[in-house]
Amino acid sequence: MRQLNPFANIPTIMTAEEIIEFAHNRSTRLSMKSSLRLKRVERTRIREISRLQEFTKQVKTKIDDAVEQFPSLDRLHPFYLELAEILVGTDKLKQSLGAVHNCKPSIESITEKHIQAIKLSEDHRQMKKSRRAAKGRISSILRATAANLDFIIEAKKKLSRLPGIAPNIPSIVCAGFPNVGKSTLVKNVSTAEPEIAYYPFTTRQVIIGHLRVGNQSVQIVDTPGILDRPMAERNDIELQAITALKYLANVIIFMIDPSEACGWTFDQQVTLLSEVQKMFPLNPILIALNKIDIAPPDQLEKARTKFPDAYEIVAVEGTGLENLLNDAVDEVDLKPMKESIKDYLASLPRDKS
Repeated sequence: MRQLNPFANIPTIMTAEEIIEFAHNRSTRLSMKSSLRLKRVERTRIREISRLQEFTKQVKTKIDDAVEQFPSLDRLHPFYLELAEILVGTDKLKQSLGAVHNCKPSIESITEKHIQAIKLSEDHRQMKKSRRAAKGRISSILRATAANLDFIIEAKKKLSRLPGIAPNIPSIVCAGFPNVGKSTLVKNVSTAEPEIAYYPFTTRQVIIGHLRVGNQSVQIVDTPGILDRPMAERNDIELQAITALKYLANVIIFMIDPSEACGWTFDQQVTLLSEVQKMFPLNPILIALNKIDIAPPDQLEKARTKFPDAYEIVAVEGTGLENLLNDAVDEVDLKPMKESIKDYLASLPRDKS
């Protein structure tokens, strides 16, 4: 499901020097067949114009790979837009993309002027000089925007590593301390092998499962490094990432391990739940007591008293998962969500062509 990441399939972006070298090699290898009946000066004219046109064509193609093939930031789902802001800064990215794109008119103008000069020249040596001069000026333009190309390349590297998530289908996000059974839940309910990915700001794996509940496609996400420890232990980037997650989560399953085999006390887990509830005040949160098969009776009774409406499951065996997932999907208000998607698509700028 990696292709769901809008940044995953951007073509290779070259640096300024790589573009210059690539275009130069393509243009010099260009094989031109012209009639031997033509005079030397005419054969030279055809060759030099063709080589300059090829050089310009390759340069513009690589610029388009950097700019035109990059997803439109104005059309991104807020989830990915927020992550792009966290990782690279959307204003800086727009500026760099715009600066590279704006090189094209100057390159085209230089090419046209020097082709005209070649057409008017009657000296084959002067024709070569005009072609070299044009390539030199175009190369200077590329070098002047090299920092912007480098920024776009680095942005692509960071953004292409984001997990592939479909923001417009119902999404269940799992929260809770490490080892409470979140990844086990995701893996056990997925209809296929879950995707394993990383957020670039955390070293731990994000597990994304896809399943069907009734006739509804659903994705379920475990986000370690973000919703698995107290607020005070999170850095600024992770706090911002939680904001992005708000655009994705339709329902949150908060898992508690009353056996405390996870390494965290019941009271610590309750405190984390309280923090998650404050972070997601508008999202339905379903509480699931996992590992009830190994929880000491007194600990299980304490959890039941604290959360009388909690779901009781054994994720590793699949016990209680069907009821939990059915209710999670029922919590997703699908009609308003479809309306919001329709409104979002209607708000996008339309191509006037």
